[in-house]
Amino acid sequence: MVLTFNEESNLTYCLNSLVGWAKEIFVVDSYSTDRTVDIALSRAGDGVRVVQHSFEDYSKQWNWALRALPISAPWTLKLDADERVTLEFKAEVEALLKTGSAEMEGVYFRRRFHFMGRKLRWLGEVGYDLRLWRTGKAVFEDRSVNEHALINGRVGYLKSYVDHYDYKSTTDWIGKHNRYASLEARQIIKGKVLGAVGARLWGKPDERRMWLRLLYQKLPAGPGVYFLYLYFIRLGFLDGRAGIHYCLLRAQYFFWIELKFLEYKATGRLPDVVWPMRGDPHPAVAASGLQRQVDGA
Repeated sequence: MVLTFNEESNLTYCLNSLVGWAKEIFVVDSYSTDRTVDIALSRAGDGVRVVQHSFEDYSKQWNWALRALPISAPWTLKLDADERVTLEFKAEVEALLKTGSAEMEGVYFRRRFHFMGRKLRWLGEVGYDLRLWRTGKAVFEDRSVNEHALINGRVGYLKSYVDHYDYKSTTDWIGKHNRYASLEARQIIKGKVLGAVGARLWGKPDERRMWLRLLYQKLPAGPGVYFLYLYFIRLGFLDGRAGIHYCLLRAQYFFWIELKFLEYKATGRLPDVVWPMRGDPHPAVAASGLQRQVDGA
């Protein structure tokens, strides 16, 4: 299952990695203004099915999709449009589900980032996320961004990676993370930094990640500490120019969150979330039986 908005530069590669392996592929679009929907519709012969739904925030969009879509496959994979499953990942998933899935409800896996046209050897590994689960067993926490899937049951872990390639511009990256920073600052203001996951240093990967995020927020000069962690502890300097650029952007993102929160404390005004303009329903999707089905769900 893939959420999309203006992903014409990424979607073909994502779908190519899934076709022939996934039993069914659902693209949930939030009224793109580019060729995203046309690209998805052109792959109908490969089992790609398309619906559109108004976007409120990320967790609400995922939860709507989980409720409304007629998913028939026994397992559901959450994938972003700028990601691709690798041959190693597919093989490991198939082996795990054949031999170790009887009591398993969810699976954690890692992603590997490619930034500015280069694979990040040292910084590229993104920690474990729960993004594969037995269909019907997951729900997303009430968190507007950086949402986590919640499962009550035994989980497994994969060694292989999903590759993250983003062919959009740096301008798009900055605009997207500016929105994310506003949403994260609003979570802090509402006292919902943790969502439903919790924070434990020795807990599950998402709990440990939230514990570290809280630590960065409490430390003086937390964004600077985060930069030093990425650049020296994670050996980002070995990734060359792309490495330092990535470290600076990631630290800047945490700095934006801090600034937006401080601005709220000084002014009482919630951080602005600048959403891009959405398009109209795609005629072919609006007329489809699947769209009518999910609209009535």
